[in-house]
Amino acid sequence: MIAEALPLNPIARWEWVFPVVESVHICGFTLLAGSATLINLRLLGVCLRRQRISEVAAGLAPWMWSGLAVQIATGAFLFSGDPGEYLQVAAFRNKMLLIIIAALFQFLVVRRATAASRPRPAATGSSR
Repeated sequence: MIAEALPLNPIARWEWVFPVVESVHICGFTLLAGSATLINLRLLGVCLRRQRISEVAAGLAPWMWSGLAVQIATGAFLFSGDPGEYLQVAAFRNKMLLIIIAALFQFLVVRRATAASRPRPAATGSSR
């Protein structure tokens, strides 16, 4: 009798790991998407109108970066469970493309808009 080797990846080894990691992945998505949504709603003037866009973005930045870090870490872990299967699914490839487009928009376009709302430092020195 030949014993079958246990897989090294915990996702393939224990059935409870996938739902736990997936739950953390969804929490990271909530942090990331929620922060981005609030910033974009502020840019549109829908909410938080009394605060500068730069203040809203600065306040939400730690949450957004935390969500992104959780997404990357848990996403890579989930992907490692069966990368060949994920790469064959068109929905997964489309999801990755849309994530890249959304990240570029958020970190290029929105960053410029928030930078434009920052108060300019007062000029120092006297003008004679």
